[in-house]
Amino acid sequence: SSGINAEYGDTLSGKITTQELLARLDIEQKENIVDSLMLFIAEACRRNVNPGTIGEVLQDLQFPPERVSRFLASHKVKHLTLKSVLAGTKPGNGSIVDVKWQLEFARGDGASAVGPRYSIHLITDREPLHFYCSPAQLDDLVSGLQSATFSIDKFISSQSIG
Repeated sequence: SSGINAEYGDTLSGKITTQELLARLDIEQKENIVDSLMLFIAEACRRNVNPGTIGEVLQDLQFPPERVSRFLASHKVKHLTLKSVLAGTKPGNGSIVDVKWQLEFARGDGASAVGPRYSIHLITDREPLHFYCSPAQLDDLVSGLQSATFSIDKFISSQSIG
């Protein structure tokens, strides 16, 4: 990560080009960068952040003025399209309506583990979600859900008191 930061600084100072920096990154690093940037832009759009504010953030991050201008010009053209797409989406996967599960025994195909596993099928108000997990992973999931439920209950009770 510090190597990326140093090379990014070299890009900003003009020592290397953006293309040279991108050529040095592996696919996972590139995907993380794109994911982070997309999340930043989508959140800013969803929250109706003034494009000038986004420009100021980019300047604070030492983006060169021509890149900030190019981003703002592109944002101006695509802002309404992105906003309409985001308006049609709900956050997350929706509410869970039903859960179906089945204990299976995986025989393994070289890529997957051998042993017991759960096939979990969550029916939500948007779209179903299906995944497999080991008994230990299911225990962790249930524990995490219990902890989340406790936290939500605690938050709700603190709101009703205040």
